[in-house]
Amino acid sequence: MKIYTLILIFTLATIFFFLKDKNVEKKETKIENLKTVEVQKLDKEKFSKKLKLRGFTEASRIVTLKAQVEGKISSKKFTKGSYYKAGTQLLLIDPEDKIAKLKEMEALLEQRKKEYEVAENLFEKGYRSEVKLTESRTNFENALALFEKSQVELNNTKIIMPFDSSVEESYIELGDYVKKGDSLAKIVDLDPIYINLTATEKEILNLELYQNAEVIIGKKRIQGKINYISKTSDPKTRNFKIQVEISNPSKILSGLSSEIEVELEPIDAFFIPSSLITLNNQGQIGIKIIVEQLVKFVPVKILSDLGNGYWVKIDENQMTDGILIISQGQEYTVDGENVNINIKNYD
Repeated sequence: MKIYTLILIFTLATIFFFLKDKNVEKKETKIENLKTVEVQKLDKEKFSKKLKLRGFTEASRIVTLKAQVEGKISSKKFTKGSYYKAGTQLLLIDPEDKIAKLKEMEALLEQRKKEYEVAENLFEKGYRSEVKLTESRTNFENALALFEKSQVELNNTKIIMPFDSSVEESYIELGDYVKKGDSLAKIVDLDPIYINLTATEKEILNLELYQNAEVIIGKKRIQGKINYISKTSDPKTRNFKIQVEISNPSKILSGLSSEIEVELEPIDAFFIPSSLITLNNQGQIGIKIIVEQLVKFVPVKILSDLGNGYWVKIDENQMTDGILIISQGQEYTVDGENVNINIKNYD
C-alpha cells in the first residue's frame, strides 16, 4: 500500500513540474513574439496661435479746405499730389480790399476810443450823464469788434496747411473768384494710417484696446496697435469693427488690402511631425503613444499647420509634461496592444 502511495505522489509531482515548464515556455514565447516599435519622447511646449484678420488701409484724416472770405485767388503755391508741412501757405486770396477795410476800422476805433475817453472825463467832472458815457463805451466796443473782425478776414486770405499732409484734390485755379464756403482743396493725412477690418463674435473675445498687431501690406510687415473696437456689432453680419493704427513715414497709400496678425495667449501644446498624425477606425485625427507598454490612440486638436508638422492640443486628461509617441511602426499596431519599445533620440 505504501508503495502505491509513493508511486502516485511521484506521478503527480512529475505532471506538475511538466505543466509549469510548459507555461514558462509559452510565456517566454509570447514575450519574444511582441512587436517592437520605435518611440520618441516629446515635451510639452508653449504655443501662441495667431489670429488673422483682413481689412484695408485708410487715411487718418481727410479734410476739405474752404474759403473763409470771398475774393480772387491771387497766388497758388501747391500742386496736387504733393506733401506739405503744417504751416505752409498754399493759397492767397487777394487781400487788397481787406487791407483797406482794416485801415478803415483802425481809424474808426481810434476815433471811438478818443470819444469814450472824453465822455469818461466829463462824466467824472459832472458835465456828462451816465447814459452818454454808456453810449460812448458801447460805440468804442463795437468799433473794437469791427477792427478785430477785419483783422481775422485779412488773416483768412492766407490758406495755410493745418497739419502735415498731402494735397489730394485741387478745386480752384489762379484767378478764380471764390465765395465764403467754397471748396479750395482736399488734403489727406497718411501718418499715422489706419487699418479698418471686422471681427466675428468669437474672434472679438481675443482682442482688446492697445493690443499689439502685426500688419502685412504686400511684402511689408509693420508693427501696430489696436486703437478702436466697436461696442456694438453690425445687425446684419454680427461682426464688430476694429481699427489698427500704424506709423507711416513711408507713406503707404490709403485703400490697400491688408492683413493683421494678433498673437494670442500661449497655451500648452505639442509639435508633431506630419508623418506621425494618423486616423482611428472612427475617422478621428490623433496620434499613437505608449502608456505602460500599451499602445494608446489619443485624439488631437490641430492648432496650426506649418507644412512639416502640426502644433496640436491633446485632451486635458491626457496632457502631461511629456509623451512617448510611436515614431516607427504605428501603422502595424492597434489601440491597447502590448509592445516592446525602442526609444530613439532625435536631434
